[in-house]
Amino acid sequence: MADDSEYLEIERRLEKAIAALGLLAAMGAGIGWGLRAGLGTAVGAGLCWLNFHWLRQGAAGVIRLGQAQAGVGRVRVPKSTHAKFLVRLALLLVAVYAILAWLKLPAIAVLCGLGIVLPAVLFELGYELKRGQHRWNT
Repeated sequence: MADDSEYLEIERRLEKAIAALGLLAAMGAGIGWGLRAGLGTAVGAGLCWLNFHWLRQGAAGVIRLGQAQAGVGRVRVPKSTHAKFLVRLALLLVAVYAILAWLKLPAIAVLCGLGIVLPAVLFELGYELKRGQHRWNT
């Protein structure tokens, strides 16, 4: 890959895939196991998308810091960057707890929604392999 724009496009496609697959999974769960399962899957997928989005922003910030400090013997990452990473995880844990404890949505449905990133990555991998195969054939 020649420049950062290709990486950014992959990240955008992953965000879209997480949203689309989350919607499909939620509809499938709702049809197959009922409204609460569909809602649990949708909520889990929404948290998965939010986590990916925040992680993407945090990684971009750390990369910018590294590039700004290029040539420096020791790169300094502000404590606020570490705090944001930990707060992100804490917020997700609190959200999952609230969903399971107060809304009483099925835990397996929420976990399936949270794991929707895995098929999204596999779809992206297949897309990149197919695209790379096309590049080699031309």
